[in-house]
Amino acid sequence: MPPNAARFLRRPQGSNWGDFGADDQLGTLNHLTPKQRLAASAEIREGISFSLSLPLNVPRAPVLNPRRKGPVIRPAQKNGVPVYRLPLEHDTPGATDVISDDSVTLSPQYSTQWDALAHVGSMFNARGDGHATPTGYNGFVVSAPTPAEGQEFKGTEHLSIAPMAQHGIQGRGVMVNLRRHFGDAPRKVGLADLQGIFHSDGIEVRPGDILCLHTGLADLALTLADDEQQRLKTSCCVLDGSDSALLQWITDSRIAAIAADNHAVERRNHSLTIERGPLLPLHEHCLFKLGLPLGELWHLTPLASWLDAHQRHAFFLTAAPMYLPGLVGAPVNPIATV
Repeated sequence: MPPNAARFLRRPQGSNWGDFGADDQLGTLNHLTPKQRLAASAEIREGISFSLSLPLNVPRAPVLNPRRKGPVIRPAQKNGVPVYRLPLEHDTPGATDVISDDSVTLSPQYSTQWDALAHVGSMFNARGDGHATPTGYNGFVVSAPTPAEGQEFKGTEHLSIAPMAQHGIQGRGVMVNLRRHFGDAPRKVGLADLQGIFHSDGIEVRPGDILCLHTGLADLALTLADDEQQRLKTSCCVLDGSDSALLQWITDSRIAAIAADNHAVERRNHSLTIERGPLLPLHEHCLFKLGLPLGELWHLTPLASWLDAHQRHAFFLTAAPMYLPGLVGAPVNPIATV
């Protein structure tokens, strides 16, 4: 146990708490070093770029997570007047300017996004005093203080999206095309499945890589009719969070992050098969134990198709999240360059 880990006297089994320092809030992004970034730039051969974001109003219905709502765009207001196609001659006679401003109400994790490390913690007895409390990566408290009446809610103090945004996420992306191998049927993918694809497709995963999983779900969200959006709940591959060998491989591989085009990388369970444990075991392992960011609902289909056609699997990825301190998840417009 690192001697400077002042916030905790014990850490969860299989975690890396303290390995990057007592105050670390980057987790496995520490594996994404300048050396890895320089090596990743060698994957740019054609100069072609792909946006990996869905439009942030897709899915077109909140079927995947009812508490997350699609964006609502409104005109900004000035003295009760909507500032949208507003001639400034109303304020300054003779002015020819016409101004439009808007505002948006958005669930930051509705569409293409990164999970911040505070998104999922665990009830854990970090101090060894017999009392389990809401705890996050590296022993940080994950519960945000409740604002007093009339005060603004400022979000989580530690492990928000801010350290990820400041650090920047830029390196070598590696595509695993699950959809090509398994189609759109629901399927839990374990380590044996992944390693089989690595072997058949000649995929090399290096320390500091961002592992990208193409399942096809984001493509369905974009192309299904409005009255078919319920199919998103029962389609495509997910990682098997209950596969302990898979979780150990994630640790041992020293990858920096995982991004998928499905809803939660793994399937969200709604009941337990054991007396006590996580409903989201992969989230617990990645966000809570390792500090490994998870990307969700990335639009990977066009890039995956291009990589398949050119017999490639790696690319240069730039994917910094929106920088709003306090958020536990944030939209991102990832850019892949090949």
